[in-house]
Amino acid sequence: MSQDFYSVEKITPLSKIPAGAKIHVIGVCGVAMAQLSVELSKQGYEVSGSDKQFYEPMGSFLKSSAVRLCEGYSAENVPADADLIIIGNAVSRDHVEVERTKELKLNYSCFPQILAEILISTKHSIVVAGTHGKSTTTSMIASTLNGLSLDPSYFLGGIAHNLPSSFKIGSGPYSVVEGDEYDSAFFAKVPKFSFYKAKTCIVNAIEFDHADIYQDVEAIKKEFLSLLQSLPADGAAICCSDYEHINSLLSELKGSDCKVLTFGTSSDSDYRIIERVTKGELQLVKVESPQGEFHFTLPLIGQYNAKNALATIIVADVLGLDREKVKAELVKYKGVKRRQEVRFQNERITVIEDFAHHPTSIKGTLEAVSESYPGKKIWAIFEPRSNTSRMSVFQAEYCEIFKSSDVTIIRDVPLRAGEDSARIIDVDSICKQLNHPTFHSEKVAEIEDYILENLTGNDLVVIMSNGSFDGLIDSLISSLSKS
Repeated sequence: MSQDFYSVEKITPLSKIPAGAKIHVIGVCGVAMAQLSVELSKQGYEVSGSDKQFYEPMGSFLKSSAVRLCEGYSAENVPADADLIIIGNAVSRDHVEVERTKELKLNYSCFPQILAEILISTKHSIVVAGTHGKSTTTSMIASTLNGLSLDPSYFLGGIAHNLPSSFKIGSGPYSVVEGDEYDSAFFAKVPKFSFYKAKTCIVNAIEFDHADIYQDVEAIKKEFLSLLQSLPADGAAICCSDYEHINSLLSELKGSDCKVLTFGTSSDSDYRIIERVTKGELQLVKVESPQGEFHFTLPLIGQYNAKNALATIIVADVLGLDREKVKAELVKYKGVKRRQEVRFQNERITVIEDFAHHPTSIKGTLEAVSESYPGKKIWAIFEPRSNTSRMSVFQAEYCEIFKSSDVTIIRDVPLRAGEDSARIIDVDSICKQLNHPTFHSEKVAEIEDYILENLTGNDLVVIMSNGSFDGLIDSLISSLSKS
């Protein structure tokens, strides 16, 4: 394949495609792509989409829509008369449908470009970026604006309990989107957030991640610096000053015309959390701010969620919204599915599902549950599944963070074709360095058996993965419900 057919400069905007045009989506079953495809079909486009399989939760969502689905990838899936092909970011250059698109010389685009056109457009663009907290903070802001009858447009990469969907085009003046730093497509090796033209930007954290595409944290910082430098003079950068890489980034941003506001627990934060009192699954938070001290109540556990909520309040301050009304909306917030979500609970056992996979996220989750469930025996059960978490880059960090649990179970990482085992996390080594009961296996059935055989009756089981863990949670809950 020649190298010049696909490039970010040759993306075809949706605005160049006629109403009712034929659109084909490659990789349609992802949370983002599925919702985009259904929205395009609602707008009158004739949409088809292909994927290797139609897994939940998006499988049922797509099958109940007007999108024509093709299970499995094939050149024949690509309509010869398609007006636009949308290529998912997990799709490679040598993909059979990508090859077919080039052969037919069809127009193409990628998710963030289309999202920017149909959901952000001329609205005040609020972009939530950073290594951690994107989905939760995005849903907090969207839920708050929704509760205040401002009818925002929004997109988040998760399922929020307070929102009817994860993708909505509203009539109000604001859009809120989760701004990922990962590549947009094989032909657009730029972060998704670079398409979103932020006016207000939240950066919750900057740490090393995505080791498959970034060489080091400096490469990541460079992308975030470009993001903040792109903000307009009347825009605002809202950044967590608890992270050294954010502080060094802000020192490089000096001279920018946009407003810069910092938040966190550090003494030099503009908005500083000075006290948190936990009462079960509620926390009462006291903040020192440029406008004086204030309090808010949040029905979520953990310091990191308190910071997510504080970022939401600062956004509201920037937009000139009534802070008391914003705080009243936060009290109603119910969280995002798979983020510290209690999946099962009886008088003996609690099972919590969490999306954590980066060491900092795992550490925060374990600290939060320890704080909110004192006296419980904490089981840390982890599937290293993401491209970075399965690599040895965080080996030492994992050894340290799991010391805080009472039992640690880590799923063994299978080698992929052509992989060097030296670059993959050594699960056995981690377990041997912990001074409490541990277990590891690649087989989910063996992990479940170990859990069920060793529960003591005062257990908090925290299952952490950014994937399905091959059905471990549902199977475990089914077994616990029968016992």
